[in-house]
Amino acid sequence: MKLILFFILIFSIHPAPEVKVTPLPGNVNTELQEFAPSITNDGKSLYFYSKRNNSKFTDIYKSINQNGKWMDPTEQKQINSPYDDQSPFIAEDEKFIIFSSNRDGSIEFRLPNGKFGVSRDLYYSENYNGKWSKPSSLSDKINTEEMEENPHLHNSDLYFTRYPFGNPSLSKIFKARIIGNQLYEAVELPSPINEEGSSNIAAVISKDGKFIYFSSNRSGGYGGYDIYRSEISEDGEYSKPENLGPEINTSGDEAYMVIHKETSTLYFCRKNPSESYDIYTALVLKDDTHKELVRDKPLDEIKTTEPVKEEPKKTEQPKETVKKENLPKKEEPKKEDTIKETLKEKRKLTLNSVRFDINSSELLPESLPALNQIADFLKENPNYKIKITGHTDLTGDLSLNKILSLERAEAVRTYLFQKGISRNRMFADGKGSTEPIISNQDIESNRINRRTEFEAFE
Repeated sequence: MKLILFFILIFSIHPAPEVKVTPLPGNVNTELQEFAPSITNDGKSLYFYSKRNNSKFTDIYKSINQNGKWMDPTEQKQINSPYDDQSPFIAEDEKFIIFSSNRDGSIEFRLPNGKFGVSRDLYYSENYNGKWSKPSSLSDKINTEEMEENPHLHNSDLYFTRYPFGNPSLSKIFKARIIGNQLYEAVELPSPINEEGSSNIAAVISKDGKFIYFSSNRSGGYGGYDIYRSEISEDGEYSKPENLGPEINTSGDEAYMVIHKETSTLYFCRKNPSESYDIYTALVLKDDTHKELVRDKPLDEIKTTEPVKEEPKKTEQPKETVKKENLPKKEEPKKEDTIKETLKEKRKLTLNSVRFDINSSELLPESLPALNQIADFLKENPNYKIKITGHTDLTGDLSLNKILSLERAEAVRTYLFQKGISRNRMFADGKGSTEPIISNQDIESNRINRRTEFEAFE
């Protein structure tokens, strides 16, 4: 497979673009190991980890792009510990970071030889006005006596690598579902992603959720770890992984790929024989029709609960009709002053204009003007907090509707957070179809029942 074919697969470009693969330009790569790049949405900030500055342990670094070159990296001292800090996943807007560390507080256990070992666990930190909060361990739903590394968040799914202490040859890729502020039990990805007899690491999901990219040393590659791609079907099954080809994959090791759409650049790590890992780029030189692949949403505060069985959401369909004169009058405020006045005076607000893609928690663009006014209200009234409650119509499965409504309320909360509202001032809840305004399933009744409610309080 040629590199041109690889980029046809990724970007769906006709004719194929010109591509240039080079070490990362600038001052990031050294004779030491640079690994696990993660890039912000604007393409100006790159996070990675390395062992430099005479340190005995790996630390997380940040480099800024100036005029196409990456400047001298700065150690992220607010995040780093006196031990290993690795595998950063940075939110596209730099609002939070997830990473791996064996710092004090990580899980300790006794080895077969009687000595104690310390696992590498996943940690989370938020950025407040340019300062990182004290990192906190995610959860024992994720962190175990084994090593957890390479986090990647896509929508409501957290992907990561896990392997037994001291034995990375047994690495496997896991996924944990996040619903609202609850983190569910991690599950091992099935074959053909995790293949027996091979090490599988560093999963990344395309923005549209249709592909998973990961690194594996399975047989049939070009040597060491290679980067593969597998298509994810609508029912969650994985196609046979495709090797990305000899121009990306070499006789050395390649791993941890991310794609930045705005600059048409692919970032990945390569370890040539007898050398340490460096960060490389594959730059698309001619490209004006490609698709975005990697874009992720902020992680919320995380609590744990029992595992939930994931099932496909059912499509909402009208079943009955009702005369319009029997429907309640729509009282949704439309003007921004009315939205603010309603929250200020009545403390409650119901919006049907906060809309989502069908059976999805993805906010549609027409939702944003009203949400922007709610954000403005909260900025103008800093003593107020707000509760966001999602509701679905009466079609579909009751339990799935409740999950969907909570995911939608959390999507609203996330958007308001991105507009500068502290998460501590917002609370999300999902009622599903348990509190309908109208007990019918015709088109108009469904439209009215599908709503988002806001309650302001001090």
